[in-house]
Amino acid sequence: MRIQFIILILITNFAFGKEKVTIDQNLVKYEIKDEFNRFDDIGNPKNDFESLKIELKSNSILEIKNSYSSGFTGNDISFKINKNLEIVETTYNYWTDVIDLDNIRTYNVKNVKLTLNQNPFKKLNGLRGNYIIEIQHFYNDSLTKTDTFKGKFKSFKGADKTSADYLWALEQNKIFYGITNENGVYLRPDKMPLLKSDYKILTEKIKNIAGYKPKKIKAYVVINENGKIEKEPFRFFGNFGQWNDETQSQVKKLLIELSEWYPACVNEKEVRSQIPIVIGTE
Repeated sequence: MRIQFIILILITNFAFGKEKVTIDQNLVKYEIKDEFNRFDDIGNPKNDFESLKIELKSNSILEIKNSYSSGFTGNDISFKINKNLEIVETTYNYWTDVIDLDNIRTYNVKNVKLTLNQNPFKKLNGLRGNYIIEIQHFYNDSLTKTDTFKGKFKSFKGADKTSADYLWALEQNKIFYGITNENGVYLRPDKMPLLKSDYKILTEKIKNIAGYKPKKIKAYVVINENGKIEKEPFRFFGNFGQWNDETQSQVKKLLIELSEWYPACVNEKEVRSQIPIVIGTE
């Protein structure tokens, strides 16, 4: 009888020790900038990598996966939830393409707080959530530190691709993956811009400007859809030496007025892009 009683206590503690998912229909929108890492199923515009995957297992377990990859490092977070909205398992893993078998790093999720906007066993479309997990870091089985990771996710499966929410997330993904900057200027277009105008005329005009000029003039410029350099943003970089503001202003004016470009393209459409240019003056 004593053994049965102890076993019953252990089973009860295990069953009631599971974290519960919080359902909040007024959960803060996904489409805002905050301290939470974003994950969605729109995908990286370059390679269709989806950072959110939701899968219903055969044993009535729903798994929500959040993943990030830079190509060299990344992390994976997984939540498994049962029909009672209990979190039966949470895992976290940070990975790198450099593997040291003599020094093993592992991770354990100590605490988790997961909030969803709806019951995913009743409805998946439009599912979104946020979470805070407390992670223990182990180095060769020794605890080295404990920190927290904040994440949020939203499923856009079946969503209107012209909606403001979808377009916001799409643009943020472009920025996050380094495809565009905050102003919608492409940093890595499919086709880079190419100089169309006569390079020699430009360099001769620059040489005729009075005052000191570097041997190589370097600048970050934005080229618009019409193949023209925009006045701003425009930034010279490199070794300036004795190059004064007046000379810089004259060179900038010539670059804008005399250079014409074949604009950058994305999906065969002309777009604004930012590139570094180098002009030799000798």
